[in-house]
Amino acid sequence: MSRTFTEEEISELKESGFAASGTSRSRILSVLDLLVRFTDERTGVSASEIARVIGICSGKPTSENAILKDLHQISESMPMGIRVAIPGHGENVGFRAVNKPLSSEEAILISDVLGTSSFIGEERKNEISSKVLAFSSDYDVDESVETVFVDRKAGRGTDAIFSVLHAASRAIRTNERLAFKKQVHLMNGSTKKIGQYEEDPVAVVFSFGRYYLESMHLDDSGSPSPYFHRLDDIVDPVVTGKPLSDREKVEALRTRVVADTRQRVDMFGLGTARKLFLEVSGTHAKYVYERFGHDLKFCHIDESDERNAIGYACVSVMPSPTFFRWLFGMGGAVRLAKPKGKRWIERFPNAVASDYESYIRDYEAAAEGYKAALEAAIMRLTPNSKNVF
Repeated sequence: MSRTFTEEEISELKESGFAASGTSRSRILSVLDLLVRFTDERTGVSASEIARVIGICSGKPTSENAILKDLHQISESMPMGIRVAIPGHGENVGFRAVNKPLSSEEAILISDVLGTSSFIGEERKNEISSKVLAFSSDYDVDESVETVFVDRKAGRGTDAIFSVLHAASRAIRTNERLAFKKQVHLMNGSTKKIGQYEEDPVAVVFSFGRYYLESMHLDDSGSPSPYFHRLDDIVDPVVTGKPLSDREKVEALRTRVVADTRQRVDMFGLGTARKLFLEVSGTHAKYVYERFGHDLKFCHIDESDERNAIGYACVSVMPSPTFFRWLFGMGGAVRLAKPKGKRWIERFPNAVASDYESYIRDYEAAAEGYKAALEAAIMRLTPNSKNVF
């Protein structure tokens, strides 16, 4: 389909300064701009229509032949990898920009995900979204705005996180210590700087919808363990120029970043990862996949109830208050399961039957922790009640 621009669209283009200079160099950029913004795989625009729009906006007559020459030049040079689809003889589809760096669907998806971020200020969100959406046609953007609701989170209105991300990345790359302060958010809406930190940066992790700085802490025995700071809580970062206190231990932690992150149900879960078995209702399998990854395998699946199958999964997780809250939030559809013997364990690809006794201890520790967390929550609601378990 070949489109025709409305008077309103041309007026908006003219007001924005589109094709204002009228030079041949700016004209070819204007042609490319029209193709990227107003065409896609399905909708094109004719050379005569492009000439009409540019002529009106520039105030100078523009010939169809000049536009055809520009279109063929764009097609040959393929700026940003964009290819111009040239219509065949008799086809009424017009010229179209195809093979864009991002498809309209991809650009809109990125913009929508960006909109849900609460750690980027609104002004910067809009700036980045405009750049991303420049790769999508205006038609697709308008259609998305009309049909898709995005639960946009109000950002903190600061771009400080970008400078923190830059400083943290540089310190990690150069193996230097990072100094910074942290800010706390007061109930009157203001912030206050606290503390003076100087730490060994391990990695920047994006997880649970936020950026975190992982740094190395040493326990009393000198063993390294990861510690996490939310990146949007860090202010005044300085790459100190000082070498890491123990590069070998930091490097060892870096090799575990992916595994350690996946074992947490939040970034502040501390302690030892345990192998736990979960009994999962088929209606809630998707939540377990979302939490632990789609490479998870369910075993011992019972489909005798056609409406709701039951299966078991083995996960490596650090039992923490957040894990217990997540488990409780499943309403009994996901439960801790006690291993049923070595032969039962053999079915799981990420478990070893000979570790049966260890798995029993992990189950007992997690069950006790879950019970204690529930008991503590009830005690806070009814402080005068006695132990309910």
